[in-house]
Amino acid sequence: MSKLNDVPAAALQPGPRSGFAATLEGWRLRLGAAGVVCRSLAFACADPTLGHDFPPEQAELVKVWNTLRERVTPEVPFVLGKCGTDLLMAVSLQSPDGGAGVLGLCLAPPHGEKMVHVVQLSLGWLQLSLSSKRLADSLRSARLLELMGHVVSQQEARAAAQEWVNRMASWVRAEAPLVEGLSLMLFEVRRDVVHWWVSADSAWAEKGSPALREATEAATRAMVEVRETTSKEGWAIPLLDDGRPSAVLVLRADGLVPSVPAVPGTPPPAGPLSPEVQALVRAGAGLAEPLLRHWRRAERALHRHTVDASKEGWRKLMGPGHLTWKFAGVASLLVLAVLLLWPVPDRVTANLVIEGRVRQVLTAPFDGFVAQALARPGERVKQGQVLARLDDRELRLEQGKTQSERDQAAGKLRQAMADRDAAATQVAGAELRQAEAQLALVEAKLARAELVSPLDGIIVSGDWSQQVGGPVETGKEMFEVAAVDGYRVVLQVPDRDIARVRVGQGGALRLAGQPQQSYAFKVTNVTATASVQEGANGFRVEAGWDGAAPTLSPGMQGVGKVTVGESNLLTVWTRPMFDWLRLKLWSWWW
Repeated sequence: MSKLNDVPAAALQPGPRSGFAATLEGWRLRLGAAGVVCRSLAFACADPTLGHDFPPEQAELVKVWNTLRERVTPEVPFVLGKCGTDLLMAVSLQSPDGGAGVLGLCLAPPHGEKMVHVVQLSLGWLQLSLSSKRLADSLRSARLLELMGHVVSQQEARAAAQEWVNRMASWVRAEAPLVEGLSLMLFEVRRDVVHWWVSADSAWAEKGSPALREATEAATRAMVEVRETTSKEGWAIPLLDDGRPSAVLVLRADGLVPSVPAVPGTPPPAGPLSPEVQALVRAGAGLAEPLLRHWRRAERALHRHTVDASKEGWRKLMGPGHLTWKFAGVASLLVLAVLLLWPVPDRVTANLVIEGRVRQVLTAPFDGFVAQALARPGERVKQGQVLARLDDRELRLEQGKTQSERDQAAGKLRQAMADRDAAATQVAGAELRQAEAQLALVEAKLARAELVSPLDGIIVSGDWSQQVGGPVETGKEMFEVAAVDGYRVVLQVPDRDIARVRVGQGGALRLAGQPQQSYAFKVTNVTATASVQEGANGFRVEAGWDGAAPTLSPGMQGVGKVTVGESNLLTVWTRPMFDWLRLKLWSWWW
């Protein structure tokens, strides 16, 4: 037991070996110092990077080892075997990653019970060493996660970088208490130039100071060489984004210079910093770099976002790989070519209604009441057909009264003429003429008490079947009759498109009742007055059928499209947006 503890520390240094192999080598040296000669070691586990076998030239030893390690179980953790004069041990041992493993030892004679006890005792030390290292790694990982939690809680990239550098510097100082004057500086790389960003324990840096110049030189060298560099200015670690430096971390301390020459292809040593501290700094930098990089990119100005996104897209399109981007780019070009080069008809769309070419309106000839309604909208009527009758009883009474007044005036006139009274004759003649005029007016109203169709056609409006007995006023529209020998199309063109519509332009329409059928038309008249329909301002445009008129009914509604020219798809689709934008910009300008 005392011999194991008395082994000098220098004897346990693994030299160029490190990690698990170095721990096994240190353990074998302890066995040798205790008088136990271990010729060779083997270790079997699930991780191929940790396991290794006995030399293949020792076939008998390998055969015995393969047999013994299969016998090691959680219930039987220790198995012995013989290989010539050597003793072979197979012992259950937990691997550095926490998995199960089997350790094999080839021990030279002499063999005895005491030697076995010494080996078992040293195995406890070996397992404790491995567990301690794993525990230390776990604690470092937990602290790294805690540190990143503090970083993530910040509100902006610079504050997060300052928090990370401050806590990282404090941690490194605690891990390396013998290093004096240790500080950390973080430089960001913009357009291949390093710029100071934050320093540990300082929210600002004096420009042009010797310390900042030296740190900037170290950061620039690490950025250019794209590798870790160590010099009297400090230890510089480039933080890479897809192989390109996005930031550089510079660690400066008194005496921070290379202690041994760097091995080609490996990072240079960082002077008095132990490998564990170096690994800690690299791990912290590796965790913080993606977060700070994305944070910085998110805080860029909008124009920088646009420029960088364009450069990134161009790099993916023109560089190697990124087949999806290239396919999408080619497809976009084809679509753009179709939108710009494929000519299509340029049309103006408007709501429409079918109207009769000849229409006449029947109005109430006098104030009265509806006596009969003999026709309804949609019915075809003949010229002279009675559509409705008004109540004429009061008119007939007035007719009888007026006739009596006329007869009286005629009698007075005859009496005055018989008396040869010139004055009385003139008065009686005037009264007679007035009575005759009043009678003619009443008879004219009686003649118009029946509303008759002025032409052969169809009733477009005027449903009085539910209003028999209802009052009407003089001049009130009673019926609208449209001729059936021809119709016209009336479009309500929006005012934003009326300037492009001309007489003679053709088009097509579809009606709500016949959406499967198209009819051609040609513009015949563009009115100069606007009207509001359904909350939209528009102009009345009249059109005639291009060819034989279809069999339709007046009042039918639909949608018409007037062909005003030829253009490309992109212009057709974006014209309303650009017209609106032009108007808004002009209205906002001064």
